[in-house]
Amino acid sequence: MRTHFLFQVFGFCLLALIASMMPGRAQAVGQEMCNETSYIIYLATGIPEGKAIRTEGWARLRPGECRIVLPAPFSKASHFAYGHSSAVHAGGRQQWGGRETLCVDQSGDFSLDGHGSCAELGLQMRKFNVINVNPPNGGRTVLSEPSNFGARAELAGIQRLLKDNGYPMRVVDGYDGRRTRSAIRKFLKNHEISPRPENPGLIDALEAAAKDNLAQTGLQICNKTTEAAWTAFGRRKGKGWESRGWWHLTPGACTTLVSGRFTDKNVYIYAGLEEDGIERPLMAAKEKFCVSDILFSIEGRGKCALRGYSERNFALYNNESGKGIAIDLVIEDFAKTDVVAGLRK
Repeated sequence: MRTHFLFQVFGFCLLALIASMMPGRAQAVGQEMCNETSYIIYLATGIPEGKAIRTEGWARLRPGECRIVLPAPFSKASHFAYGHSSAVHAGGRQQWGGRETLCVDQSGDFSLDGHGSCAELGLQMRKFNVINVNPPNGGRTVLSEPSNFGARAELAGIQRLLKDNGYPMRVVDGYDGRRTRSAIRKFLKNHEISPRPENPGLIDALEAAAKDNLAQTGLQICNKTTEAAWTAFGRRKGKGWESRGWWHLTPGACTTLVSGRFTDKNVYIYAGLEEDGIERPLMAAKEKFCVSDILFSIEGRGKCALRGYSERNFALYNNESGKGIAIDLVIEDFAKTDVVAGLRK
């Protein structure tokens, strides 16, 4: 079974600050999470319930924002958290996590009781980190990145979002320079926003604009069927070829396989629809690429078996706009026979 995803792991740090030890601070009423990174972070939590762990998500944390994500009181059992960056940020998804594997639902907000197999329920598995909840009152956990923005995180987040929207920012440093102020003015004028909102509102407007841009760029795929599907893609890489996978798509879910401007003239897609214990491929799939039964990034598309890979047929799609392509998978796209039984372990 495929259990890994093509996410770039990002080294967030965990700083547990015990609220009751902080002078002048009122006793905590729950677990506070503070985002001191330049990314918008979507957070999921893991809460012990008997022998199981209930997971909930997604709490949105703007750069520089602190909020209570779990209410007190807390038991001495381990509590967990996992975070990932907003899809609008360029450079791949950044993650904050640890070693505890728990279920999440990437298609939207969720609350899961912790019972049952993630894959059987059409869910994804993510690595959660243990957080210090300072039982019974709660504490404070800080998400940071190597640049250690601290109090500059909010402005650093605005700078990163300006870059994500195509405005020329040389660095993301959290300092209020002339280039940053000029880019903000241009963004507000281009989007007819007046007066200038406070920073939290500006962050929201920047993320919304970046989402609109993202919908017209990159390589996106949506599962418009009533069954779950696995997908991968192949494309030219210089004078050679590459293939990458896997992404799991629950019914109705969409995901971005490649973010940012996608200029490839052609792209090749594998999609397998899970139905009654089998996996149905795309009828138009005729181009062979190498795949593996777990997360893979493979260069070249020949001699797959000799290199320890399987070989599967991918369907050709044209990127007519030259900026990006969005692909909707519908039930009519899939063959009625199973030709890839036993692909995954």
